[in-house]
Amino acid sequence: TPPCSTTQRFDPQASLSFARGHFQTFSLSYADSSLVTGFVGRDIVQMGNYYAMTRFGCALDSNDPTMNGIDGILGMGMPDASLPNIPTPLVFALSSDRGGIEGANYINEKLLKTRKFAFLSTSDSAEIQLGGYDRASTSADMVYMPTTSTTEYSVNVQSLTFGGIELLDWTDTKRPNALPAILDTGTTCLVIPDTTLGGRVAAKPYSKFRQIMTKGMSFYITIDGHLFEIPYQYWWQRERDGPCVQKTPPSYAGLLLGDVVFQSLVVEFDLTKPHHPMIGIAPRNPIYSPAPPGGADRLRKVAVGK
Repeated sequence: TPPCSTTQRFDPQASLSFARGHFQTFSLSYADSSLVTGFVGRDIVQMGNYYAMTRFGCALDSNDPTMNGIDGILGMGMPDASLPNIPTPLVFALSSDRGGIEGANYINEKLLKTRKFAFLSTSDSAEIQLGGYDRASTSADMVYMPTTSTTEYSVNVQSLTFGGIELLDWTDTKRPNALPAILDTGTTCLVIPDTTLGGRVAAKPYSKFRQIMTKGMSFYITIDGHLFEIPYQYWWQRERDGPCVQKTPPSYAGLLLGDVVFQSLVVEFDLTKPHHPMIGIAPRNPIYSPAPPGGADRLRKVAVGK
C-alpha cells in the first residue's frame, strides 16, 4: 500500500459537474469483513480513453486501516451485486451496451465497445486492460470458465496443493468436490479456510499449510479443471519475511484469491452477457511490465477471447 502522501483523492468541490444525490448514502461490506460507508454522487468518470456521466459512491469511512493509504476503490463488479441507489458498475457505465441499467446517455461521452477487462499486478504496480486482454502479458492463451455466481467473480476450485501435499483433502472422493473461490483485487493474500468445512475435508487447510510451510515451494491450484502455479516469490512477502496466506473469515466457506494470484496470473472478466459472466485465466508473462503508475495509457490491440 502506498504512503498517504501519494494519494490523489477525488475532491467534489473541485468539480463543476459534480452533483450529490439527495439523502443517498451507502454502506458496503466485502468478503474480508471490511466495511465502507459514504454518500452517492454523480459526475463524469474517465478511465483510460473512455468517459461517461454516472453515479458512484464517495467513501467517507472504513473499518479497514489499509484504506488509509489508497485513492479509493475502483468498482468493476457485476450489476446483480450493486446497491439499489448505485445501480451501474463502472464497467457498464463506460460501455456502449449498458443493458438498460443506466438512463439516458450523457451527450458528450466516449464508450467502451466490448464489455471486458483484464487485471494483473506485480509487487509494486498493477494494470487494467480494457476491452479484452493483452496477449503480450500472458505466457499462454486464456482458458475460459463460467462464474459460479452473478454477484461476485467466483470460480470453482477442485484442488490446492503445497509442496505436492493436498490441502483440500476431500473425505468423499466418490463425487465431484469443489469450493467457491472469489477473484478479489481488493484482497492482498491467498485466503484459505481453517475448518474442515463440515467434514468435507480431512484436515483444516490453513492449519495444514502452516505445519508444512517451507520457503521456496509453490502452490498449485486447480480452477475449473485447469492447473495453475502460484510461485514462491508471489506468496512470500519479503518486506515482513512471512507468508501472504491467511484464514478465510468464519462466515465464508471458500477461498479468496487476492493479489498473490494476480501477480501469478492474468485474469479477464467478460461481462458481455451480464447474467452469464465468464472468467479467463492465463499465466502472467514474467517479463511483461505494466504501465507505470501515473504514466500515459498504452493503446494496444487486445485479444477479445471468445
